[in-house]
Amino acid sequence: MRVLFTTLAANAHLYNLVPMAWALRAAGHDVRIAAQPDLTDAIVHTGLPAVPTGPALDLAGLSRKAQERPAAKTVFGSEFDVTEMRPERLTLDYVRGVFTTWCSFGLERLAQDAVLDDVVGFARAWRPDLVIWDALTYMGPIAARASGAAHVRMLFGLDHWARMRALFTELGGTGGADPMAEWLSGKLARYGCTFDEELVLGQRTLDPLPPWTRFPTGVDYLPVRHVPYNGPSVVPSWLSEPPARRRVCVTLGMSRRDLWGADRFSADDLFDAVAGLDIEVIATLTARQASAASAVPENVRLFDFVPLDALLPTCAAVIHHGGAGTTGNAVVHGVPQLVIPGNMWDKAGLADLLAEQGAGLVMEHEQVTAEQLRAQLVRLLDEPSFAVSAEKVRAQVAETPTPAQVVPTLERLAL
Repeated sequence: MRVLFTTLAANAHLYNLVPMAWALRAAGHDVRIAAQPDLTDAIVHTGLPAVPTGPALDLAGLSRKAQERPAAKTVFGSEFDVTEMRPERLTLDYVRGVFTTWCSFGLERLAQDAVLDDVVGFARAWRPDLVIWDALTYMGPIAARASGAAHVRMLFGLDHWARMRALFTELGGTGGADPMAEWLSGKLARYGCTFDEELVLGQRTLDPLPPWTRFPTGVDYLPVRHVPYNGPSVVPSWLSEPPARRRVCVTLGMSRRDLWGADRFSADDLFDAVAGLDIEVIATLTARQASAASAVPENVRLFDFVPLDALLPTCAAVIHHGGAGTTGNAVVHGVPQLVIPGNMWDKAGLADLLAEQGAGLVMEHEQVTAEQLRAQLVRLLDEPSFAVSAEKVRAQVAETPTPAQVVPTLERLAL
């Protein structure tokens, strides 16, 4: 079987796909990963073949421009937020505005005609049996339809897209102007294909998040266990020795520092918060982030990068920005989490759901002071309920089928 993966040029989205891609490869299937050329090196480093498509995306440049806008919390400065949950805001006009904004700017930038032409051209020549597409990369289902392949969407976080689509249908939106259908129809017509609703959410949806994160959307979800992939890495020798004190990991995530730059809290606040505590802090900070602090306490060790999959099993807690990859790593290893969520897609919502499970605490970045950070970290470390709940969540995730166990289902779909 030939399987084509599609993703946007962002490491976090690629890393989410890699375990599934390798499970298929290990089962004897031929795998390719298509993305803009600024992701080619990262794909090659996974050991899988890359298919560069279209011009570079330069997501870091787009993110910086978006951050400069007053309404940077929402997509491209728009008032329409795909993560909006307040019922009083979710009118038909608002939901239609979400789809209009995302199709006109967000999805369009990820599926420009030059990108689509390359992906569709490759798919028609290579003839994949199955296309697995990152949930933001509509070049995937378009290429699948144009080449006659089955196609499966893979989530990278909370499924706000399906939630909004279900709301749009419930509010009667499909009886009037439908920005999603119109945008996809225009793209499909380029290749002599027509739109149907299957193209919006895929024939199945691979969901690597725990079941308590799932919205009641009616989508045909195919649960798959999150398997951490942290990119090319070397496990440092000191991780082989048990820590002398309780160990706490601090990470702001690779995506955040690569794409957005700004931190959710200052290094000084972090260091003041942990100074004097009987713990060992492993802080994965860049030289710029570390140099912003006036002093580094004796119980803090600084590293530019340590693979979380190797580090977290030795930790009693982790402080992070709320990214799905970091959250997934911590959940898999049963580590209590203190989350200061960023403003990208689902971070705040995912953190709140984790806190509802009792496996972590959430702090709004506007409220972060050294004193508050210290108090919340001490709670996380000293109150046994957080470790108990984190272990319960870990055990629940361990019961989810692995990527290898999901392969036969995907094979049947592609027949």
